[in-house]
Amino acid sequence: MSRQRIRILILTGLISIGGTLLLQLTWLQQAADLSEREFSDRVVTAMTEVVGNIQSMRGDSAVVEPVRQASSNYFVANLNDTLHPFLLEALLRESFQRAALSTDFEYAIYDCFSDSILYGGRVGQAPTDNGPSPRFDRDGHYFGIRFPERRSDLIMSLDRWLIASLLQLLVLCTFVYTVVIVLRQKRLSEVRDDFINNMTHEFKTPIASIESGAQLLQREDVGSDPKARGRYLDLILSENRRMRRQVEKVMEIATLDGQAQGLQKEAFSVVSWIEAGTAAFHPSIELNGGQTQLQINTSSWPEAWGPDPVMMGDRTHLDGVLSNLLDNAVRYAGDTPPHITVTLDYVTGNQPMWLVKIVDCGMGIPKEHQSKIFERFHRVPTGNRHDVKGFGLGLHYVNTIVRAHGGKVSCASEVGAGSTFSVQLPAHQA
Repeated sequence: MSRQRIRILILTGLISIGGTLLLQLTWLQQAADLSEREFSDRVVTAMTEVVGNIQSMRGDSAVVEPVRQASSNYFVANLNDTLHPFLLEALLRESFQRAALSTDFEYAIYDCFSDSILYGGRVGQAPTDNGPSPRFDRDGHYFGIRFPERRSDLIMSLDRWLIASLLQLLVLCTFVYTVVIVLRQKRLSEVRDDFINNMTHEFKTPIASIESGAQLLQREDVGSDPKARGRYLDLILSENRRMRRQVEKVMEIATLDGQAQGLQKEAFSVVSWIEAGTAAFHPSIELNGGQTQLQINTSSWPEAWGPDPVMMGDRTHLDGVLSNLLDNAVRYAGDTPPHITVTLDYVTGNQPMWLVKIVDCGMGIPKEHQSKIFERFHRVPTGNRHDVKGFGLGLHYVNTIVRAHGGKVSCASEVGAGSTFSVQLPAHQA
């Protein structure tokens, strides 16, 4: 499926699900407003009835605007005189029951002459401390009713709407997560195709060279010439070793997969390891007109450890780490001879570490690719240069092995100025 079609499907899905969710939330808000208005109307009707009954008992004239709503959960009723609290509570219970109001409430009777609360109480289950009822700026006698549990009651009355909205939100989150997975799988599919193309190209070249060398050896004039025969046999063996190395890289990544239990740790000398790994690349570096500089800071670690301290690790895989980094420094040297500096230091901190740095003066890595170079199959574009080949597995292998040892690897690079790869490995003494 093309990227354009995927974008259209994602956009359509987001618009439809997002629009449905927005509509659901609008309905929820409308239902809440309707429930609030209905509740307020019933409370005002019930309190007006209570005020009317009180006025009838006393033979007083009707009160203008007997009930006012001061806030969403607080209502005030006007009176011409004081009122006994037990009578008020009985009238409120009876009136609220007829209005189908089963919500707990607090009531208080105010005397504006003495500017004090004559009585306050609560009708409902276990009392809660919600503080005194608010004062109402009005002359005369009045009583106020507050519903402290109104918010929770409102939420409970909208339980179906809330559940529907939560389910809709869950559908949207599931869709977004699915889209992320699909895009990730799409990217992995593209990476896989690139890997297959790179691997095919990498294997095609040595296979063609081996075939050409074998065909030349079949010729009588070449077969009778020892020098020519030896040259073509060396070509066949060299290309065979090259193809075997590529196969080993793929096999190592496929079998290790970042698991530390795949390591075979042993004690080995750190300085000897660095010297041997660097010496293995001297011929290829010198052949390209470059040079290697090895700097070992023996004063950085405790003197009691001696000139060649011992560490624990998988020597085979750590050889692969050093080999990959040095090989990259040679291959990405660009048009200039490879000049490589390898340093070894011991650093202290939260955890003592061996610090190995490989510094080159090569092509460098663009900043937008530096955060991705340790990903599997990622290769930095080299423009029109086709002499730099690979599967994009080397640095992923380096990162996998170093992390499996409990260390970390980082890169600092600038295009045209070279790169510095820093490898930190735990300095556990055997």
